[in-house]
Amino acid sequence: MTDGTTPSADVAREVLSTTRELTRRVRRAQRGTWFPLALLGVVVVAAAPFYRLGRHAVRCDPARGARGGVEIIHDGTCTQVVGWPSGVYWLVALVLAYAAIGAFYVYRARSRGVGARILPYVGSGIAAGLVFGIASAWARQLGLEDYSPGGPLAVGLVPLISIGLALFVLAQVEDNRPLLAFAAGYLVVAVLTCGVGTRRLGLNTSFDLAPTWNFLPGLVVAGGVLLLGGVCFALAERRRGA
Repeated sequence: MTDGTTPSADVAREVLSTTRELTRRVRRAQRGTWFPLALLGVVVVAAAPFYRLGRHAVRCDPARGARGGVEIIHDGTCTQVVGWPSGVYWLVALVLAYAAIGAFYVYRARSRGVGARILPYVGSGIAAGLVFGIASAWARQLGLEDYSPGGPLAVGLVPLISIGLALFVLAQVEDNRPLLAFAAGYLVVAVLTCGVGTRRLGLNTSFDLAPTWNFLPGLVVAGGVLLLGGVCFALAERRRGA
């Protein structure tokens, strides 16, 4: 009786092992990590004009403080901050970017004859982008953002965090440990870029720029990290294919 069941158990284990190996190979064939990183890096950097569009000099009395709307008082001048240009940009750009990423993965899967499991990443990316984008606009409306030089919180840059959170889903979909490590590193950069904990760490992401441009270093750093990651993953993929 034992002799009859042992071969069956061995065969079952072998089939299971083969199935797992095939699953890993399919997931490797599905990987196109460089594309979402590079595209989202471009999206982040391209947000700069919309942040600048929402900031302009206004007449006010620095001695009496801001009057009407959200204003930055710096070096005796006042700059009004309007959040809707960057808010609209993030909502539209992230939806279009994730749609393009989904199309890229579907095309790549069909050309390679494998299935595409990109929907969880696309769905989570869009959902996170919408939630964080709306939360950012709402927080700005309530005046929760600190616009002072070296201030501890830049609510307008919070959508950067949504990109990092969605990358964890992509790492799970692709079974990609290097991407998991990259996502963790990028999330730390995004959190610090938004100013969370920067006062305690002694960081100043504004680099003492004028209020009309103090958002730029954060976008350049976060976007640059994504673009650099895209280049590195592209080179690694090309090396594997060589």
